[in-house]
Amino acid sequence: MRWVKLAGAAVAALSALVIAAGLAIYLGGDRAAAWVLEHPGSALLGRRIAIGGPLTIAWGDPTRIVIHDLRVANASWGSQAQMLSVKTLAIEISPASLIAGPIQIPRLVLQGARLVLETSAEGEGNWKFSTGTPKQRSEFPELQHFEVSDSTLIYRNGRTKAETTISVRTLALDAPDAKGPVKIAGNGAFQALPIGLSGTVGPLQTLRGSNQPYPVAFDVGLAALDLSFQGGIAHPLDFSGVDLRFSFGGQGFEKLGDALGLPLPAVPDVRGTSVLAGGNGSWQLNSISLKVGHSDLEGGIDIDTSQEVPKLAANFTSGFIDLADFRGIYGGNPKTSPAQEHAAQGGRVMPNTPIAVHKLPDVNATLEFYGTRIKAAGDLPIEGITLGIAIQNGQLVIDPLRFHVALGDLALKATYDPFTRTSPPRLHADGDISHIDLHRLFGAPTMPEIVRRTAGTVGGFIKFDATGVSLRQFLSDMNGDAALFIANGQLSDLLQKLAPIDVLGALGVYARGDRSVPVDCFVARFGIRNGVATASTLLAKTPGTTIVGSGNVNFGSETLYLDFKPHNNDFTPLTLHTPIDVRGTLRKPEFHLESGGLIARLGAAAGLGVLFPPAALLPLIDAGLGPSNACTAAYARQVTPGVSTPQAGSSEPPRR
Repeated sequence: MRWVKLAGAAVAALSALVIAAGLAIYLGGDRAAAWVLEHPGSALLGRRIAIGGPLTIAWGDPTRIVIHDLRVANASWGSQAQMLSVKTLAIEISPASLIAGPIQIPRLVLQGARLVLETSAEGEGNWKFSTGTPKQRSEFPELQHFEVSDSTLIYRNGRTKAETTISVRTLALDAPDAKGPVKIAGNGAFQALPIGLSGTVGPLQTLRGSNQPYPVAFDVGLAALDLSFQGGIAHPLDFSGVDLRFSFGGQGFEKLGDALGLPLPAVPDVRGTSVLAGGNGSWQLNSISLKVGHSDLEGGIDIDTSQEVPKLAANFTSGFIDLADFRGIYGGNPKTSPAQEHAAQGGRVMPNTPIAVHKLPDVNATLEFYGTRIKAAGDLPIEGITLGIAIQNGQLVIDPLRFHVALGDLALKATYDPFTRTSPPRLHADGDISHIDLHRLFGAPTMPEIVRRTAGTVGGFIKFDATGVSLRQFLSDMNGDAALFIANGQLSDLLQKLAPIDVLGALGVYARGDRSVPVDCFVARFGIRNGVATASTLLAKTPGTTIVGSGNVNFGSETLYLDFKPHNNDFTPLTLHTPIDVRGTLRKPEFHLESGGLIARLGAAAGLGVLFPPAALLPLIDAGLGPSNACTAAYARQVTPGVSTPQAGSSEPPRR
């Protein structure tokens, strides 16, 4: 990581200054050492170096120097006055090595250090000193023991104002043998997440040049995640020529996403392996193999950090996806059952958990994904999924999200704008349902027999704009248009099983035993305003009855206010039916028989064509049902000139 390399460079520069102070001590004592650090040292860096406490020296082999309250000024444009502050710095130097070389530092200890690495709004780094520090890597001293305690490293992006904070409780590096491996161990916090690490790297001596890659092996625990790295780095001081195999697993990837500023949704346990390769700003995560809950993913990621705005391109495929593992994408919790989630949401249907995308990362990214075997709730026959995601200039675009299901397609395109100073996140979405076969959709052997008798061809669309940070908030605020069409359908007595009264019988639709009632056409079209979907057209036609509906669905309160009135296609005294009203909530709808109004139901359905204007049929063509569909045929012959029955839904019922 960039800030790790920069922190190492800062420590190297600090070591060089302290060594210069050691020479001054050798020649002129502690006062001379302080003068060297505060004057020639300041001139060397182009930053003011100050010592607020005592500087002491204990002569010997090694010689021990202790400095209290050391401060190095930040760049003039920096967010804080000090780039580096150290409560106590203790260093041991072999005097003979100052002359004969290489410089030997048996021990370097920092207590209460605070290092701020940052860039300006123009991208300039505060670690770029005016006269520079030693540029030859061979000048890096040999360090046997390095220890940091109760310290903080901050990396701040001046353009995006994003900050990364690492708190170090303890960090120790031990290299007792210059030709042997170096042991590293530490613990602390990364963006408030507890972190611990242990591992080994190659001899410090080989950092300066070797024909073999520099060996690296680390185990890292980050919150509830475990990561393991092993491999080599061809040019370790430049952190290039990287070839590291790593594995990871555990829970809480969404917490890691929050720490990194990435929009990672809540997912179940994740396990995976990959290979990190590259350097000099160009990185590749190759051979990625992931197991997310019961789902699997394979692919790779290319990362380019050499430009002002980093670029990321990911490509994944899957042999099996369980959609329940990804409920966190829309604000659900994949670790709970639907019943537990409903209870956690206070009995509401729509989850109110904030969706992971609060603030998009400062990258331009693309993701392409294709899955072939999909498991959905109720074993719905989803035969494939295609997903394309792009983050460009702070905007998230989903194009497409397409499910191939039951010989048809369910497609979505969406654009998401995150928080701004003046408005909450905004979502625009266009969804289409095209030519889905209901019998195939609900025909799985695991489906109840009452559901498996359902049939028909479905099409439809939804277009809306909304604001919010959760699915419930989006639905409560949305404005748009939606429609659903079913042609050549079959209706079992499923509705009757769901309702406490004889709903189908009251409406004049009878389904007895395994004899389903044909539904020539069902059309529902809603205008959506401020989260309330009001029916402009809501009709169903069976061979004996035409049912006209009106009312609305309030997604904010999750309440229903719908009325359904049956009209006899061919009147007889035995075909007098009763209107039904639906109230209650999405979670628990209530059905009631409407009393009175018998005279209004005596006429046949002739003239209902004006309730269903021909223009309302046009979207059927776009929905994949074609120009010659059952809905067109069912209602075209109902048009009776001169009939002026009010249009369904023209008088909006009160919002409930």
